[in-house]
Amino acid sequence: MAEPTNPTDAELDEYILFTLGMLGIDISVLPASDPDALVDQADVLSSCRGRIRNNLQVLQLELDPQYNLATYYASPQAAWTATRSKYSK
Repeated sequence: MAEPTNPTDAELDEYILFTLGMLGIDISVLPASDPDALVDQADVLSSCRGRIRNNLQVLQLELDPQYNLATYYASPQAAWTATRSKYSK
């Protein structure tokens, strides 16, 4: 199995432009790179890349196979485990 890697700047830019496009936001109306502009495309993409990288870093964790993970829907899980709730039949 291949090791997960962090996305490149170009890959993140494609993701950001796609996501903004789906939200109806068009940053092509901004200047590409203008030091005198209040905001430009390069600033928007850089800011979004930074936010994504801060929130979605690839972590190198060893998972303990005996660790009980929390589940959102405990009732279906009770069907295949020995744990039964007082509401199950």
